[in-house]
Amino acid sequence: MPVEPGRDRPGLTTQLADAAIRRFLETPVAEALIERIVQALMRSPELDRLVTKVVADLEGNPVVDSLVDREVDRVLEALREDEALQLLIREQAGRYLQHLGEHPEPVQRLIQEQSRGVVDDFLTALREHALAADDAVDGWVRRRVGRA
Repeated sequence: MPVEPGRDRPGLTTQLADAAIRRFLETPVAEALIERIVQALMRSPELDRLVTKVVADLEGNPVVDSLVDREVDRVLEALREDEALQLLIREQAGRYLQHLGEHPEPVQRLIQEQSRGVVDDFLTALREHALAADDAVDGWVRRRVGRA
């Protein structure tokens, strides 16, 4: 099909423009310009508002929640099956138990404090019940003495 004088073949102008843009984007001038634009955007309160809105809109979104749940499940399953991680956990548990064996005082203090707390709670409850029983006996005696 002959091309009329002064007219491009379809798409030739677009191809030339794309090639010129690609070539320009590979220049140091373009890289510097893009860097300045990115820096200006990063300081922009408009970008901050936009990001805040996008994040707020994503929060509680059922599609995002489902995606996160699937990814967390996938990662946890991979971790459960990871032999290196299991070995690391066993080694760390062994070191922790060894440390506790070498330094039992903090654990003993913790157990004593917890035991004291349980005993104190028991004694407080016992006192409360004793006072209630004492009040009940006093009331009964007053009623009996008052009738005699």
